[in-house]
Amino acid sequence: MSIKALFIVLMLLGMREELFAQDENDSSKVSITQKALDKGIDLITRSTRDTVLVEKSEEKFLPFEGMIIRTINIETVGFDFSIYGNQKPIVQKVGRIANKLHTNTREKTIRQHLFIKPNQPLNPYKLGDNERFLRDQRFILESRIIVSPVADTDSVDLTVVTRDVFSIGASAGGSFPTAPLLKLYDANLDGRGQGLEFDILYDHDRKPRTGFGLAYSKSSLMGSLADLVIYYTQLNSGVSLGEENEFSTGIKIDRPLVSPYAKIAGGAGWSQNWSQNVDSKPDSAFLDYRYNIADVWAGYNFGSEKATRNRRREFVALRLFDGDFIDKPNQEEVIDERRYNDNKGVLGEFTFYQQDFFKTQYVYGFGRTEDVPSGYNLSSTLGYMKTMSISRPYTSIKLNYKGASKNGSFYELTMNMSTYFRHSIWEDAVIQTGGSYYTQAFSIGKFKMRNSASAYYTQLFNRVTNDWLTIDGNIIPGLRVEELDATQRISLGFESSLYTPWSLIGFRIAPFASYYWAKLKCPSCENQYQNFTGISLGMRIRNENLIFGTMEIKGTFIPNDDEGKSKFAVSFRKNLRFRKSDVYVTKPDLINYN
Repeated sequence: MSIKALFIVLMLLGMREELFAQDENDSSKVSITQKALDKGIDLITRSTRDTVLVEKSEEKFLPFEGMIIRTINIETVGFDFSIYGNQKPIVQKVGRIANKLHTNTREKTIRQHLFIKPNQPLNPYKLGDNERFLRDQRFILESRIIVSPVADTDSVDLTVVTRDVFSIGASAGGSFPTAPLLKLYDANLDGRGQGLEFDILYDHDRKPRTGFGLAYSKSSLMGSLADLVIYYTQLNSGVSLGEENEFSTGIKIDRPLVSPYAKIAGGAGWSQNWSQNVDSKPDSAFLDYRYNIADVWAGYNFGSEKATRNRRREFVALRLFDGDFIDKPNQEEVIDERRYNDNKGVLGEFTFYQQDFFKTQYVYGFGRTEDVPSGYNLSSTLGYMKTMSISRPYTSIKLNYKGASKNGSFYELTMNMSTYFRHSIWEDAVIQTGGSYYTQAFSIGKFKMRNSASAYYTQLFNRVTNDWLTIDGNIIPGLRVEELDATQRISLGFESSLYTPWSLIGFRIAPFASYYWAKLKCPSCENQYQNFTGISLGMRIRNENLIFGTMEIKGTFIPNDDEGKSKFAVSFRKNLRFRKSDVYVTKPDLINYN
């Protein structure tokens, strides 16, 4: 063999070894990713264990703190995989059909929702924040981030495992058969985090008989973590400040503070709204008005570069808003109401906060991971407001404390105080305090039970332009008391929920019982103190595979309403979710007490 031939043989052998080594590395990489995917599925599923998860968000990531993130892989799970493990054949068949109709969230879309990056030290808390941020997207059911150490290095590979919900949906509402309302929507159009909704109402007594609404949304626009919404509605589903049916068009963009390690948050919005006489009321009875609302705010998070385990932060924000009535109603009885007058101002807010999270289940979900906050938020607000042609300074102090225990119970305490100043006198002062408590979810065989209680107290002082205190469906379902000049309100609520293993084509059921009590004080009334109660029975229904949240149907018996009569009210709510998980700070705002 010549030297040249020998050289060629050796070169080919070397290439073979190099290719073999490359194949081995690729195989190793695939193996690591597959193991991470299997682990992610195991963490998401409830099949091998149905104990109630109670775990700190950062807990599983702490052993890898400070290691360098080498790569971030994305893996999505189809509808043939259930968080409950093995399902009945009919449910599995439905899952296969759903896979054909639905486009899974694209890898690019998932990456647009990541604020962890390769070649950075691993921050366990930031990973927990990002995992939770993904879970809070409407089109994602579950998300887990799996850490895989790279042998003989100080590096790790991350695998983000997500499971979509079926984002295409429809719902019917309104009044049957005279005024049906149909909604069609896709919250994850083409797997790109885009939402499109079309609503249509047909009402024989309406003029015109048909009304519609259209909305488009984009989550994390161009990877900015900011959400965009553009809408037009003829169905009174916009801002809707007044009593009449309102048409509305608007646009808004909002970037939340996704993590204590983020620097900025803010948002902006504009809408035009006008009343439309679709019920053909006489001119003397119809409230004819038109108004625009512009709102913009921005905030900066101090301390975002603090040490990994230091989650205490300071946040400063400024907000400008202008509610401008272009046309006001002419009727004397409403012309002095706050909601039909200009409302504009500037608010600045300084906030101290520290917040961590626990992962749990069976709050409003039926086994999906829900994130419960734990920590405090103390903010002080200063501003200048113009309401009903009255200009005056405004100030408030807000304290919110949330606690969670390792056994799965959690609670929230709130105290808010605000006032305006004019001519060295306090005006429209408000004190609001109270809290809520959720017990741990107890296991009773295959059933889960969770109980809750809440209590709130609100007091108005020296009212000038503020609305009187009322009772609405959020305090006692089916009851509305707003004709009293009430300055004090006390409310209590108790509830017990039972989560069953029963399932019908993927829909799970949780019956519940509730008791409500509220008292209003009206100094100008003959009977200063008026008490109201409500007793409810109902059930919550949810299919974790579908886009809409928990549905609730409830029947409430009210022994005495605002006219002293007994009544029975039936209510229906949907899209119930425990959504305090994605809020560290909010835009500066007035205290909302009604």
